[in-house]
Amino acid sequence: MGLVTSNSYFVFSMGTFIGAATTYFITRLKHKPKEEIWINGMDDKYEFKVPTDEYRLIIGVRNDLKMQKGKVAAQCGHAAVAAYVKCLKQNPKVVKNWMRFGGTKIALRIDSEEEMMALDKCAKEFGVLSSVIRDAGQTQVAPGTRTVIAIGPAPKSVLEKITGHLKLY
Repeated sequence: MGLVTSNSYFVFSMGTFIGAATTYFITRLKHKPKEEIWINGMDDKYEFKVPTDEYRLIIGVRNDLKMQKGKVAAQCGHAAVAAYVKCLKQNPKVVKNWMRFGGTKIALRIDSEEEMMALDKCAKEFGVLSSVIRDAGQTQVAPGTRTVIAIGPAPKSVLEKITGHLKLY
């Protein structure tokens, strides 16, 4: 009886060890760290390489709507997220370059909806992604109002051709 009992403990111990080792190695291989856009795009000290043609995101804010600061901030947030998601799906390399340069976002003043739509058309002509944000209309503006546009991310030299005439918000 003693021989059988000691043998089953040995078998049980070996099975447990092999199972644990197998699980460890499978999870290590399965969850191998992938290249993270945010982490690899910037170093820990947030010191960025000197850009030869920095990537940026332009956010055009309609000035004619006279939105309050908080509303403008929320709309710009919507625009930045929409631009990021759209670009991540369509051109992840551009997102990586944008993050490498710090994810720069610049808010510019737009005087009307017509000017916003002209910028959207111009961005498309240059092959730059753009996202027009419509408000839900629960606070300050009517439902469906186009409040901001995100243009990019794209190289600074290209964005200058599209939005170089606009002033800071």
